Amino acid sequence: MNKSEKRNASSYCNYNDTFVSYDQNRQPNGLRELLHIFEETRVPFEEQVILEGGFGTGAYIDQVRHPMKEVYGVEGSEQGYEETKQKVGDAENVHLQIGNILDLSFSDDFFHAYMVNQVLHHLDTEPSYPNLTLFLKESRRVIKPGGVLTINTSTHEQLNPHSGVYWNYKYIEKAALAMQPRYIPVPELISRLGELGFTDIKTTIPSGKLFQEQYYRDPKVALDTDFQKADSIYCFCSEKQINEANRLIRSSIDDGSVHQHMEQAAKQAEKIGEAVIVSARKPL
Repeated sequence: MNKSEKRNASSYCNYNDTFVSYDQNRQPNGLRELLHIFEETRVPFEEQVILEGGFGTGAYIDQVRHPMKEVYGVEGSEQGYEETKQKVGDAENVHLQIGNILDLSFSDDFFHAYMVNQVLHHLDTEPSYPNLTLFLKESRRVIKPGGVLTINTSTHEQLNPHSGVYWNYKYIEKAALAMQPRYIPVPELISRLGELGFTDIKTTIPSGKLFQEQYYRDPKVALDTDFQKADSIYCFCSEKQINEANRLIRSSIDDGSVHQHMEQAAKQAEKIGEAVIVSARKPL
């Protein structure tokens, strides 16, 4: 890596480019549910020390830092680190570092809670998900007994380009099908958590939406280059495929069929949510 290149941790997407427009198109979903899960640790928020791995542009950290005693963050992208530093300002209870969530610098039994939000699909290129196992082992090491790990991820059903919850995926079907295997199936994730000794494993459908509101109202949003940069699925698209997807969306806007696709995705999201939170505790 030369000096002009910034560190980037994703296995398939350049987040130093993506994060430039991320906050204009994405938003943190499931905050209410995450805080409820942290509350079940039965340690007052003002005494809790928590970690976010792969904190991106700091949207979650900026929200949860207010009630917590201390919030730590580890991020692989220098662009994300810099944007988060600007977001949290001089908050004394926030401690950020550029690092690798597969090899954390913290001592054993350090955190009451550890959260990762839409991160796991960036770890592995192999179908056996070896880095995921490393991540789970490292997570268990740094969590205190009785502490909790929360994983905000997506199911293959949610990501389905034909019947899932993201209407624009229909127009980039090949990319959606290429991205799906990066997400470990939730039953398999639950099984691995159990094998590593985690207990009280639960799934929660988070409230809120992943994208800003305009995505759900205006189909022209999906034609915007900044929007496409804010969703890593487009990293699986060639320029030719993006141009073809844009052509199809414009055609669907002209004939009105896009609104049917948007309505179908919205109804599915009401049923199954836009993501899923898998939570698990380290036994006392």
